[in-house]
Amino acid sequence: MSKQMFVECLCRSALVIHRNLTKLNHSRRISSVYKVPASLNLSVHVVINRSCQACAKRQKMDITRSFQSYAWCKPDWCYPSMSKETNELLRQCADLPPVQLSDDIEELINKSKAFPIPFPIQTVRLEKLKARRSIDKLKKNIVSTYPLLHERVLLLITHFLIYKREYGSSIEKELYKDMSVVQFIDRLLKKRAVNFMGAADSYLLLSGEKGSDGWESVGTMNQKAPLLLENCLSYDEMKVSALVYVSGHTECINAGERRNSGVVREDNIETEAVIIGTIGPRFQREFRMDCEDILVTAEQNVPEQGYGEEVTPTTCLNVLKNTYVRNNASGRHMWRQMWAEFYQVHSYTYEELTGYISVTNTKDAQKKYTDRYVKLSRPNHIFDNEVYYKRLSVIADTVLIEADHRAKLENKMAYVNVIGCGLGVWKISKHQVDVYVVSVLARLRHLLAAAGLAHVADINFAYITPSDTILAMFSTTGSGKTAEYKTFFENKKHPKGGINVTIKTREPSSKLVGEDAGKLLVLTYPWDGNAHPGNEFWLGSVTGSGDPAAACSTQVAELHNAHVNGAVSAANARVAAPAGLRALPDHCRLLAAATL
Repeated sequence: MSKQMFVECLCRSALVIHRNLTKLNHSRRISSVYKVPASLNLSVHVVINRSCQACAKRQKMDITRSFQSYAWCKPDWCYPSMSKETNELLRQCADLPPVQLSDDIEELINKSKAFPIPFPIQTVRLEKLKARRSIDKLKKNIVSTYPLLHERVLLLITHFLIYKREYGSSIEKELYKDMSVVQFIDRLLKKRAVNFMGAADSYLLLSGEKGSDGWESVGTMNQKAPLLLENCLSYDEMKVSALVYVSGHTECINAGERRNSGVVREDNIETEAVIIGTIGPRFQREFRMDCEDILVTAEQNVPEQGYGEEVTPTTCLNVLKNTYVRNNASGRHMWRQMWAEFYQVHSYTYEELTGYISVTNTKDAQKKYTDRYVKLSRPNHIFDNEVYYKRLSVIADTVLIEADHRAKLENKMAYVNVIGCGLGVWKISKHQVDVYVVSVLARLRHLLAAAGLAHVADINFAYITPSDTILAMFSTTGSGKTAEYKTFFENKKHPKGGINVTIKTREPSSKLVGEDAGKLLVLTYPWDGNAHPGNEFWLGSVTGSGDPAAACSTQVAELHNAHVNGAVSAANARVAAPAGLRALPDHCRLLAAATL
């Protein structure tokens, strides 16, 4: 982006924000003027009602229009390129035999007992649930589970395999030389650690071995047991694994509050739901995972690490193969090219970016979520909101398309409870919360405008607290813990006229009441790209985060576990795309045919 374009975008953002605040203040003045006794003339109430309706309509328009002014908010962007090699990998998936799923409860109970790490609680296990829940529903939960990934991620996986065969270490080349997409996804699901957490990368493996650090060496000539590529994921694989999710129906034994500890409390809860394990951006490890793409730093973004003007969103891999001499620098440039193409951005060095534009430190909350680049408090660290938004879009699109699909199958409307992915210890800046909320809203608007989400009625942001400038976009009722912020995304083609969006404190599985009664509850929970469902749950720490909280209140510890539930296999995966959800073989068949 040129300096002139950047300034123009900034000016447009400031102008729209000013208009929004002016309208918001106007609506508040109307509210204060018309606080009158009920005994006064009915005509006054008519005026009040019409004024409030007008304000609500303006508010909806303000939210929609404001997205268009943000420098980073793109409704759509190009997909990763397809080549002869990617087509061949996709065709391999298209020829998969039909999946044979087992709903044998006793078989799963035995697999659960054979899992090498003991369960810290028993109340959520099938062996206990079969005594008090419907056997037919438990069987349905088992076979309804599947891996879930976005269409963009499917193409990314083909690029990853091609890259590793060409530029990987000798150990990686040997592993990936004949690996299919299906085998790779299965590897991501099964070779992960049981527990993986903290800035020191502490871990518990399936073998029972524990330790910390050493993951950067996995797959290199410096790898050391027990962290060997044949048994563990490399850091490069973790980055892709964080984009692969698991979804399925589940029983709920309590409301799912953070400290539920697996205690059965079935009063005033939804006893059934769909739950999706999603993984947010992780900034705990410098130079790894999402730091590579979303952060621009003086130490990381240098030519020696593959960054630079040559790495563009449109240069295909085949061109770059002939551009660089085959050496380590070439491999690093190709790695950056793969991710630059995935996110459709330039992979700047720090020197290039700071030479093109001036990124100043600001305390203005609005600028932090409207500008593309945000200067962080850490010296020489810049945060790229556009890449962050695109990373979140993979989560948002996948969850919303999946929720719509599940609700359609149940002939219901979905109530989607969205939690913060990567907004806990993984986040690096407070402003991420604002961009998170705006990103989900932007994706909602995009999918809704494309005549999608006909079976989604409500989206609630739970335990997510954006800044006052974001909350001002919503109408408010209550205060403190009972505060509820509401808005409505109107679409005349939607069966309900649009989708309700709320921000309120709500325990995941708490009862849907009033107008929400009877809707399909769709939950999300924060997972990890290198841990089994529950993460620190397997250490006996059941109250530490949302991951163990979900494992203590739902069936994810068993049913989302690839070693326990055979339905969690790549051959059974689903792909989320703008046209809807498809089985992996069907989607690969369509993609391969489209490029012939």
